[in-house]
Amino acid sequence: MQCQLEHIRDGDTLVVRVGTEITDLRLYGIDCPELDQPYGDVARSRLQELLGPHPELDVIELDRDHYDRMVAEVWVGKCCINTQLLREGLAVAYRFHLQGKYRQRYITAEAIAKRQKLQWWSQSEFEMPWDYRRRIRGDGNG
Repeated sequence: MQCQLEHIRDGDTLVVRVGTEITDLRLYGIDCPELDQPYGDVARSRLQELLGPHPELDVIELDRDHYDRMVAEVWVGKCCINTQLLREGLAVAYRFHLQGKYRQRYITAEAIAKRQKLQWWSQSEFEMPWDYRRRIRGDGNG
């Protein structure tokens, strides 16, 4: 389906317009650092760069989460934004939610960044985004 980008909340959540409806969209299978974690603002800025010049997005809706957000892959041309953020080290694979044909592609994309110690993976110590949310808000969900 085609959506129009309204704005970006953080590294893995956008607001899109589908027809006349405005809805939150959570990028499937990835978890970016929270904005107040290291690389959280970098992930958000990079998502803005990737999507900014493309107001029309191709979206594959895969689920709805417990916040009723659309959970989806977002494509710009032949580039899957979800796996691009993983390959650049600006997201971690959300293994809890990866299923079927997506699982290996996402884990492989993350492994590329880990091996090269890109961005998030360059830190000697880090707290996974879901652990950070659980500690700060008592909520490990995205």
